Amino acid sequence: MKFVIIFAVLAVASAKRLFHKDQVLRIQPNGYELKVIENLAERFPNIDFWSEPSPVRPVDIHIPLDQLSAVKVFLARNRIDYEIFIEDLQVAIDNQKSDRPAQMSLATFDYNVYHTMNEIRTWMNDMVSAYSYVSKVNVGQSYQGSSIDALRITHATGFNTPKFVLDCGLHSREWVSPATCMYVIKYLADAKVGSAEYNILNGIEIIVIPIANPDGYEYTWSGDRMWRKTRSNPSHVCVGVDPNRNWDANWSGPGASASPCNDAYYGPSPMSEIEVASQASFIAGLSNVQAYIDIHAYYQYWMYPYAWTYSKTSDEALLNKIGTDSVNAIRAVHGQTYTTGSISEVIYEASGSSADYIYDTLKIKCSFAAELRDTGRYGFTLPERFIQPTAEETFAGLKVIANAVIDGTCN
Repeated sequence: MKFVIIFAVLAVASAKRLFHKDQVLRIQPNGYELKVIENLAERFPNIDFWSEPSPVRPVDIHIPLDQLSAVKVFLARNRIDYEIFIEDLQVAIDNQKSDRPAQMSLATFDYNVYHTMNEIRTWMNDMVSAYSYVSKVNVGQSYQGSSIDALRITHATGFNTPKFVLDCGLHSREWVSPATCMYVIKYLADAKVGSAEYNILNGIEIIVIPIANPDGYEYTWSGDRMWRKTRSNPSHVCVGVDPNRNWDANWSGPGASASPCNDAYYGPSPMSEIEVASQASFIAGLSNVQAYIDIHAYYQYWMYPYAWTYSKTSDEALLNKIGTDSVNAIRAVHGQTYTTGSISEVIYEASGSSADYIYDTLKIKCSFAAELRDTGRYGFTLPERFIQPTAEETFAGLKVIANAVIDGTCN
C-alpha cells in the first residue's frame, strides 16, 4: 500500500497541468475597483494576474474553473464589469501551436512555429556551423543544470566593438519572445551585402540570448504552459522565483511579492537565481556593451528605466527619443501601436528588474524592456500565425536602438 501511495503522489506531481474551461477575464478598473481587484488574490489564491492591477491599463486575470463562478459572483456584488477575453484557456493553448514532427535540421527549420528547447539548442549549433560570423558563447547554467547560451553576430573585428545584448525568454510562458529573437538572428545572419542590416553588423556586435530561463521554458512544454518563474526551490513551499524581480535593483521593493507562491516572488535574496546571476556576470564581463533590451510579452510596450520608481533617469530625454523612434518604426511595418515611456509609468512599479540593474549597476545607458504582441486577445497563447509579423515589427524597433549605438548616441 505504501508503494502505491508514493507512486500516486509522483504521478500527480509529474502530471501535465490542463486548463479546460478556465477563462481569462479583462477588467478596466477605476480607483475604487482597483482596490477591490487587488484583494482578489487574497480571496482566490489560485487566480493568475496576466497583467498586474494598474490604474492606466486593463487588468487580465486567468481564473481556474473551480473558482470561476465564485469570482464572477464577487465581481457582480462589487458592481465590477468584466469581459471574457478567453472563453476556454485549454482550447486557446491547443490552438496556439501546430502538431508537427521535431525539427532538427536547419534546411527544414520553420521560424513560424514555436520550438522546444531541444530544437532551439540544435538550431543554435546549426547556425554556428552555417554562418562564419555567428558564434555561440556560454552565458551560464540554470538551476537544473541546463546550459544558457547566446549567439554573437557581427562582421566587425576587434575586442572593443560596441555591443547590443538582447535578452529573450526570461519569463518562460512568453513564447513569442524567443520565437521573435530567433527570427532576428535569422534576419541578421541572412543580411545581404550593402543592406541596412549588413551595415549594422559592420559597426557593432549583436548578442542574443534566445532562452534566458531554460528550466522554466522546458516546463511550459512538459508540465505547465502558464509557468512564468524559474524552477528553483528556495522556499520548499512553492517552486520558482520571478527572474525579473530578482535583480539587485531595489530588490524586494514595490511591484514584487514576498510570497513564494506568487508569480512575482522576488526570491530569498537579490541575485539568488543562478539564471539572473549568470546573465549579470556575463554582460558585466563583455567589453563595451552600449545597449540592452529585455524582450517580453504581451501588451505592446517599448520601455526604459526606471521600473522600481516613478523618478526619471538622467537619460530620460535620450531614452524617450529612442523609444519614440522605435515605436514609430514598429508602426510603419504592420500598423501596430506600441507605447513608449518609463516602465513604472507605462505598466506599474516593478522592483528587481533587469533593465534597471543593467542601467544603474552596469551603467549601460541604452537599456530597454519590450512587451511584444498582442494587447490581450490571445495574451500568452498568441497563435503561430502572428510570429512573423511580430518579429518583423520588432526587428524594425531593434534597428533603431542598433543605429543609436552605431552613431554614438548610446556611448
